[in-house]
Amino acid sequence: MVSRSASARNSKTRVQTEDKGKKSASTTKVSEKKQTGNPRKRGLDIDDENGQTPTSSQDPVNKKTKLNEEPNGDVSVFPDFGNLPTGVALTVGQGDMGQLGLGEDIMSRKKPAIVASIADEKVKKVVAGGMHTVCLTDQHKIYTFGCNDEFALGRDTADDDSEYEPKLIVGPLTERRVVHISAGDSHTCALTDGGKVFVWGSFRDGRGVIGLIKEEEVCKCPTQLTSINETVVDVDSGNDHLVMVTMSGKVFTMGCPDQGQIGRIGRYFTDRGRKRKTANYITPAKIHLRKVRGSKKPVIVKVFCGSYTTWVLSSEGHVYGFGLNNYKQLGFPDGENRYIPEYVETLSDIGCKQIAGGQHHTLVLDHKGSVYTIGRGDYGRLGHGSDVIEASEPKKINSLCDITSITATSCVSFAVDKDGKAYGWGLGTNLQLTTGDEEDEWEPVELTGKNLEKRSVLQVASGGQHTVILAQDNVES
Repeated sequence: MVSRSASARNSKTRVQTEDKGKKSASTTKVSEKKQTGNPRKRGLDIDDENGQTPTSSQDPVNKKTKLNEEPNGDVSVFPDFGNLPTGVALTVGQGDMGQLGLGEDIMSRKKPAIVASIADEKVKKVVAGGMHTVCLTDQHKIYTFGCNDEFALGRDTADDDSEYEPKLIVGPLTERRVVHISAGDSHTCALTDGGKVFVWGSFRDGRGVIGLIKEEEVCKCPTQLTSINETVVDVDSGNDHLVMVTMSGKVFTMGCPDQGQIGRIGRYFTDRGRKRKTANYITPAKIHLRKVRGSKKPVIVKVFCGSYTTWVLSSEGHVYGFGLNNYKQLGFPDGENRYIPEYVETLSDIGCKQIAGGQHHTLVLDHKGSVYTIGRGDYGRLGHGSDVIEASEPKKINSLCDITSITATSCVSFAVDKDGKAYGWGLGTNLQLTTGDEEDEWEPVELTGKNLEKRSVLQVASGGQHTVILAQDNVES
């Protein structure tokens, strides 16, 4: 595979085509202009080899911490939520579906802009779906903005066109203390302090809407997943799948199974036209993990999702992966997809603290603050320079150190260090890297802008065409 030509760098619409020799080859269209006619419904439309249409850093849960009580009687699984730092939300990149939250007159930003309508809120977490954004405040309130074609915003926008500015979600979550959020292309998830999971929106595959609660129907407002009779302590979303970890260390999955990303549907049954019913996909079910030789039965403590990939981390530091592996992004050198969980030796040996997956590449953060990347490297998403267009095993980015969190989406990557500086690299077309131009960045560059000059970055989240930054005012000495 070769890098794109100089003339292609200046084009307004870029089409990226997978090598036909790769398994699960796909085509991605990334547009930076406001759409006319029939708007696109999500950041990336991907057709894989079967014609199917297949983005978070999260805070670890200390299970030994004494549990508190919620007002409704639920046990608190996030007693440290109140100690998490707060900041202001900023957005940059393309916003033709309202995902920047800056109003309907601003369709793009070259430099980070404060989301003014929630500037007075103390935001604790931000996540980005394909073309929507979700912000969680210190008062456990959720604000959403962006594309709402399948109700990923969790509220009705038909009458007031409120997709372009943050609005509060009301309803079933009003009396709940939400402590964690995740988002995919067309769905959003909220985890409460008592370990209850609420979802809204929809999963999709190549045939269209799979559903979320009911088959082939969108879920218009936050709805609790009542089929999980355990306390959930961690969640993460891929483009069209959701993974949950319980306090007992079990893993439940739901969503599109096409590339193996839910870890419990065999390859033959991933096509909805075959024998399995859609209900098997969208009903949360437990996956099974084989123990590593010489180790105890795996107890999972964290989950990390890429676009079409999933990794779970055990209490012993073992990593299991499943999903799309056509560029070795799962960590398996054979390039074969995994439809059931399998131990990933290459990632386990690093000593993983966090994993972040894009479309065809993966970032790994170790406990020393070093970052490794693996998978597809064109457009610079691996961060090793223009000479590295693919890595079949994790390769350390030597220019980064003391990193505390990482994130990735389709063709871009980000990292935040202990001093509150953030770095990005990869595809430049959508202005997600804050450089102010459309050039690709083959090595990490610091995120910059006037609104970041006196602030420290707490978190970065990235969608299909936009980036969300959570930043805190610096304390003047």
